Amino acid sequence: MGAGLIVFIIYLYFFISIPKIITVLSNVNSTQYAFYYSLALVAVLASVFFWSAAWNSILRSLSIKISYRRTYLYYWVGYFSDLVIPCATICGEITRLYLVQKQTGKGYGVLAASAITNRIVAYTIVTIGLFSGSILIFLKPGISPVISNIFVIFLVGVTIYLAVLLYLAFVERAASNFARLYGTILKTLRPKHYNPEMEARREKSLTSYYEGFRKFRENPRLLIKPFIFHLISYLLGLSVYILIFYALGIPSTPEFYVVVYFIATAVQDAAASFSVGSLEIILTSIFLLYGLNPGVSGITALLVRSAGFWFPLFVGFLAVQYLGTKNLLSQTPQLKDTPEKKLDPLQTNLSNNNLKPLLMNTFIDLSPSPQVRLSTRLLNINYNTGAQ
Repeated sequence: MGAGLIVFIIYLYFFISIPKIITVLSNVNSTQYAFYYSLALVAVLASVFFWSAAWNSILRSLSIKISYRRTYLYYWVGYFSDLVIPCATICGEITRLYLVQKQTGKGYGVLAASAITNRIVAYTIVTIGLFSGSILIFLKPGISPVISNIFVIFLVGVTIYLAVLLYLAFVERAASNFARLYGTILKTLRPKHYNPEMEARREKSLTSYYEGFRKFRENPRLLIKPFIFHLISYLLGLSVYILIFYALGIPSTPEFYVVVYFIATAVQDAAASFSVGSLEIILTSIFLLYGLNPGVSGITALLVRSAGFWFPLFVGFLAVQYLGTKNLLSQTPQLKDTPEKKLDPLQTNLSNNNLKPLLMNTFIDLSPSPQVRLSTRLLNINYNTGAQ
């Protein structure tokens, strides 16, 4: 992450020119910038809320009751994992499923069905958006072959990804084939970690997994509400980029925003923290291809990444800290204040029927002093006499 920032700073210094960036900043209307940039950050928060609301709607359709506040918090925790670990959003999904399972006790099979269904709905919208953007791009005269080729690559990648998700959802034995393959690999490469009992648990999870998808196949109308929520979420995400350009006073064309949004989102999802530096350079180059001057291109790339990466990273970090602190406090035992009663230990012992009298050698002192040994004998004699 730090190395990527250094590379981007070097790129700005040698290829963009720092004085040009300073000139652009000096000409920015500070009031206009503060207004639109604040709206962009609010749009980021709202976009995440509607994404989590879509997921919550799918969970409720599968009889998994969880509050919107919880799903919003869990999404941010998972989003933080996606931004830090380059695993193409898989780490974030696993994190969210773990948190929901821990709270509700539901099986991972039905939770996995909810996650894949949510992804299918989301990437249906992404695919529609990419194809719509492609039409706008290819109809625009004089478009750079670099941009058109990048868009074609993303279209192919998203189409394959959506096809795999649909395969897992509609082919009855798809998930079991993947699970069996995983078990075979684990048994071959790490036999010590293979447990035959995993087979029974796997079959139970697969049963709930198929039941979850069957519910949506039999009643597709349950997906209307998540679809609307995801659509709002993506429109808000697109508005973040539009608002940033308005903050700098440089509004552009619709296909330009579509190109920037989908390229930035795709690269960030795939590379996570490793996209720091590289994605800024890619965005700056795209802005230059669209005719923006170098200074504007450099500062715009910085602002786009600040709202699309650094701000969500900060909010996700706060969500992780909040969740960790809350769990820690819930596990801390609460001590009750009880008044201390000072009782004579001999009286307590004699008045309790469950306790036996102390033996003759209760008070023993092995001190070499004859005075101390005599005192010990007197204590034993006096105590046992009283006990009788």
